[in-house]
Parts: sequence; structure tokens; C-alpha cells
Amino acid sequence: MKWNKGIMQKENQNGTQELMKDIAKGLLYNHARINANTVKTLEATSFLYALVELLNEKGLISIDELDERKKQVAERLVKVFIESGIGLLYQDPEEDKYTFKQEANVDCLSRLHICKSICCKFPFALSKQDVEEGIIRWEFGRPYLIAHNPDGYCSHLDGKTYKCTVRDHRPVPCRGFNCQDNEKWHVWLDYNKKILNPELKEQIGQGNDKIYSCPATKFKREANDEK
Repeated sequence: MKWNKGIMQKENQNGTQELMKDIAKGLLYNHARINANTVKTLEATSFLYALVELLNEKGLISIDELDERKKQVAERLVKVFIESGIGLLYQDPEEDKYTFKQEANVDCLSRLHICKSICCKFPFALSKQDVEEGIIRWEFGRPYLIAHNPDGYCSHLDGKTYKCTVRDHRPVPCRGFNCQDNEKWHVWLDYNKKILNPELKEQIGQGNDKIYSCPATKFKREANDEK
């Protein structure tokens, strides 16, 4: 038995070493690609700055006007970028969820039979703390958005009780969301009478379709439309 156990331990160690080698190779490749992209980005940036300086010196453009136009274009492209599903999304600014002091005071338990935890369908980005902790799941296709099941609910919601299965580790947006008075998500037509907003499901569906299911090619198409 000791001999067999020793062989198994050695095999596990070899397997771990091979895995570490594969991870190292993957990281080396990613770092090489990042370095190559950085060089190309710096080259393109230097050409762009040189062009701007020449045009300004010749009186063809104004730096102030250019800065103002740059802000306008940047706002449009950031919106397209986020909706396209390209890039990473983190909470910004980020707060420690375990010392978060602005938790919402909502009588959730008395409302579950009506709202059925509809707020657990809302999309939001996780914090670095959430990701590094490794408890809260995120969408592999849209890092680092909270993971949703095919039914649209958070993957950590109990579908029978409509209660959170990771409540002690829930992210800051879950802790701070107040369904009584929220500018973006109007959950209740009448909070006190517990009358749910009938248009909310459609709003969530349309929003999540854009955020979770948007193909990467949409970024190119919409970016061209902005020209």
C-alpha cells in the first residue's frame, strides 16, 4: 500500500509539474503578444502625435478643438466597446465588500413571492476582490460580469427558494442595491403596496441580450456607423 501510495504521489507531482509548464508556456505567449502589441501601439501613437503637431503648426487644426472632439468621440466608442462584449469589466471604483457600510435596508423575504428575486437578473461587473477570491462565478465570454444561468438568473440563486446561496460572499452591488428607489431599475410601481413594475422583465431581457449575447463583430459594425 505504501509503495502504491508513493507512486500515486509521484504521478500527481509529475502531473502538477506538467500543468505548471503548460501554464508558463501560455503566459509566455500572452506576454510576447502583449509586448508586440505595445510596440505597434507606441509606433502608431508616435505617428498620430507627429501628425497632430504638424497640422497644428500649419494652422490647420486647433489643439483645444481637437481635445474637445476627442472627448466626444471617446464617449461614443466606449459605449460601443462595452456593448460589443470586447474587453474586461471590473467594478470601478472598488470597495471591500466585507467592510461595505452602505447595505440596502429592504425587507426582501416579505417580497420574494412577488418579485421572485428579479434583481438577481441584473447584470453587473465583479470586483477584483470577487475574482481573486474565486467564489463568485463570472461569464467566461464576458469577463468579469456576474454569471447568469440560461433562465437569466444569477448562477448563485436557488431557483426554488429564490435565495442567494453565497450570501456571505455576495458582491457589493448585491449588498447595496435598493429596489425601493433606484434610478436605473424601477422594480416597483408601488413599493409600499408591493406592486411590481410589469415592464421590468422586458427591460432586463433587452439589456442582458446586449450585454451577454452581443457578438464581437458588432463592435466593428457600430464603430463604422459612428464615422
